[in-house]
Amino acid sequence: MTQRTLFTNAHLLDGQNAAVAGANVVVEGRHLTHVGTEPVQVRPEDRVIDLAGRTLMPGMVQSHFHAAFGPVPDPSPPSLGLEASSTYFGMLGVRNAKLALEHGVTSVIGSSNPAGLDVSLREAGLLGIAEVPRIVPCTREFIASGDYADGNNRSWFMQLGEHGALRHVNGVEAMRQACGEELGRGARVVKLSIARGHGVAPTEDHSYYTRGEIEAAVDVANTHRGFVRAHCPSAVGVRMCAEAGVRIIDHADRIDAAGIEAVLEAGAFITPSMLWTVSFVRLSEGWDHSAMPFPINVGIPEPHHEVLERIDGVRRDLEYTSEMVPKMVEAGVKLLVGDDFGFPMMPHGDYVSEYEIYTETLGIPPLVVLQWATRNGAEAMGRGDELGTVEVGKLADLLVVDGDPSTDIGVLRDGIRLVMLDGEVVRDRLEEPAS
Repeated sequence: MTQRTLFTNAHLLDGQNAAVAGANVVVEGRHLTHVGTEPVQVRPEDRVIDLAGRTLMPGMVQSHFHAAFGPVPDPSPPSLGLEASSTYFGMLGVRNAKLALEHGVTSVIGSSNPAGLDVSLREAGLLGIAEVPRIVPCTREFIASGDYADGNNRSWFMQLGEHGALRHVNGVEAMRQACGEELGRGARVVKLSIARGHGVAPTEDHSYYTRGEIEAAVDVANTHRGFVRAHCPSAVGVRMCAEAGVRIIDHADRIDAAGIEAVLEAGAFITPSMLWTVSFVRLSEGWDHSAMPFPINVGIPEPHHEVLERIDGVRRDLEYTSEMVPKMVEAGVKLLVGDDFGFPMMPHGDYVSEYEIYTETLGIPPLVVLQWATRNGAEAMGRGDELGTVEVGKLADLLVVDGDPSTDIGVLRDGIRLVMLDGEVVRDRLEEPAS
């Protein structure tokens, strides 16, 4: 008979509702077979874990995960994704994936990477070569000629054939070909760059891609059982992406009322990713601009006054987004967590800092943000029927946490004591003294 794991006396956060005290949860194989406050008859072969009031909750989903972001040998390459060799990025990806697991992330949705990194990480996990979360692998970021990321690429005069994490795609047929190639090689998410803005530069209300190009990407992704996500800070871009069937709209810095309506009608998801912008503004405010150039630029040389104007534009975007995120919550938009982790000011593993922007700065209840990180993330993966909540029949992705993150989300920073992925315990610190 299969050994079961019994979690007793749990403070249960099921991913949907307020906490329930005194809950008992049974894991058998990969699945949950009992969830409730009723007592469970113990079998001799069972592993019984008395949580004594610790929180039991679903594993979390990082829905905007850059596996290749992190310390690199060359911080100023000619193009994003060329800072190191593919071999180095592979090692960095394994490190980042393990960090995610350490911090309670049992699933990630990729958000562009070089050299098929997400696909390789997923395969390494399936073969037992590396310890990684569930991975929904992403393509490179598709950019149109003239995209601000294209301007950032200072290698154009070198005539390089490789552009790292970026791929130039122009026109409907080229879009269909690019999507088919990368999805056929194992990716399940197509990443499009729709408009300038978010973090580095203020948002401009345009779309680099036409409606036809976006619809072509969605059509090919659907054929390959995948979906499309888009770097999309502009109001017009949000509406266009939602109407074209893009599943995940990243950032939405300048979303308006019409955009909210379009997103709701389409059932799309939004990843605000506000920590990057907050970090950018904080760094700029503490920078001595008279002493040296600001280190985060747009790739094209700027006069000093334009640098300050650009920073001020980003600050105005942040103020606007800070007003719109609570409005999206109130309207019922499905929001996700995930950001550009991997930079020195926001390293991988520090995911709670993003959550605290929403709870402490914007006043969104921690329970709501936890739903973004669990139930909504699973639905965005297309696996809401299997993951994201603690219910009988679902897969056993579970966390044991000291404290109650539905009242203080900060306890997730150091309080995760056990991580279970697909019914297997991959981290167990239950016997370690509380930090």
